[in-house]
Amino acid sequence: MNVPEELDVPKFLELMVTLPPDWKVDSESFKDEGWYWPARLLKVLARFPHQYATWLGYGHTLPNEDPPKPYASGTKLCCAMILPSPTVPEEFISLEISPEKTIYFLSVLPLHAEEMNLKLQKGSQALLKKLEAAKVTDPIVPQRPSLVRPHKRFGLF
Repeated sequence: MNVPEELDVPKFLELMVTLPPDWKVDSESFKDEGWYWPARLLKVLARFPHQYATWLGYGHTLPNEDPPKPYASGTKLCCAMILPSPTVPEEFISLEISPEKTIYFLSVLPLHAEEMNLKLQKGSQALLKKLEAAKVTDPIVPQRPSLVRPHKRFGLF
């Protein structure tokens, strides 16, 4: 990735999603966006640094279009945050290929638009506190309710 020289962050990154055990991953099911969207999300994120000569890393958030649209019918999840996986063993966090190249593994956590707005306006820690309090981890739950309620009067959280 095109990481600025002054930043001490990984240049090599692999992203992953964690799917529930009953998630359909066969080619026939992937014809339905309701099953395919996590794979599509990974593909979009993998291409992002190359298309825009940039980088992705811990805490970055990206919407699904602007304004954010749900990844598929049946879910309101429409944004993604990149985080370490709380469910993956510690020895799976990185893989040293050579002294010059270590690949780091991070998880993609789908978010609601209100959750991403909280992160953008109040910082990652504000959102991470809510995720931790609600015991949200990395398995995708398409029906997960938003942890941030929109403000009724102004349409904000």
